[in-house]
Amino acid sequence: MVELGHAAKAMVLVEPRQLAATKIPSQPVAAGGWLAVEATAISGADVQAWHGERREVQYPLIPGHQVVGRIAMADESIPYEVGTRVVLEPTIKCGRCNRCRLDLATCQFRKPSNTYGLIPSTEPPALWGGMAEYLYIDPAATIHPVTDDVPAEVATSVHSLATGYTWAVELPNLKPGEKVLVLGPGPRGLACVLAAKAAGASWVGVTGLSHDRDRLDLAEKLGADITIDVERHPDLAGVVADSTGQRPDVIIDVTSDDPEAVFQAFDIVRSGGRVILASTKGNRALHFFSDVIVSKQLTVRGAVGASTDSYRWATQRLATDERVDDLVSHQFPLDEAQRAMQAAAGLLGHDELIQTTKTYNAQGA
Repeated sequence: MVELGHAAKAMVLVEPRQLAATKIPSQPVAAGGWLAVEATAISGADVQAWHGERREVQYPLIPGHQVVGRIAMADESIPYEVGTRVVLEPTIKCGRCNRCRLDLATCQFRKPSNTYGLIPSTEPPALWGGMAEYLYIDPAATIHPVTDDVPAEVATSVHSLATGYTWAVELPNLKPGEKVLVLGPGPRGLACVLAAKAAGASWVGVTGLSHDRDRLDLAEKLGADITIDVERHPDLAGVVADSTGQRPDVIIDVTSDDPEAVFQAFDIVRSGGRVILASTKGNRALHFFSDVIVSKQLTVRGAVGASTDSYRWATQRLATDERVDDLVSHQFPLDEAQRAMQAAAGLLGHDELIQTTKTYNAQGA
């Protein structure tokens, strides 16, 4: 039996757009451990849950799945010593359900989700999200140690880096010398740039809007060969052709709520190319001419989450690539979680916003 021994402060999303500071009473668990949370990054999925845009979400819950912290207490099911700084893969894999057996990125063991930040806080022991002083380490969670040589808020970038590697390298089976176009310069789009270049892509382009200038500048720092403001240059296909002399081998759509990006990807990618769809479109139906997929013999894959191998790559990259520091631009204490969500949702302006984190040290961390 493992018990925290005292109540933990948490920000509970009691309903859409309503976060409440709460003390969660200590609950003993039969196995696993406790993570003293150092920082948690806010992702688009967190913002969607906060907005009330995810149909599978059940309130109340503690948001936050991109967590870094130190092991505060653990039994023999946890393979690392107390005090080790770690990240947890967001999805907890039971290893028995159909999705786990098919090696998909989601698990059906818990309903509606078996993912940190989406498990209702009514499920014991309640502390399932990163917006809290402590997080429960499920015995089935996959854990990766991370370097102590960077600030905790920077270490949260492991999550973005891992998804970038899965989406830009693993899923399209990227080969050295191939050309990649990334639609969208958010944290995961930027991670796709870094991962594709590290894997040997000969050309990487990134698209964004005029207010994304800071992100596009960072994409160039991370290795992008060209960045394209699609508001100033609406003929995206023409700009890409002028830069590469040919169509990209791989296009990755990481835009937010932009159905038009899907059509652009199918249109611009080369015949026989690969399109990775790694963003949702707000539950809006897409009406497109599917013959383009047939006639161009495209491979189209949906992408959710990151593989364990990608997390291993990401933890190594974090320790060796100083450019990762620039992926985090804003930090908020736990008490300002509501404001942090508003910033991540773009409600406080866009000035220099790359990725938002909440930082705090739990008791005993």
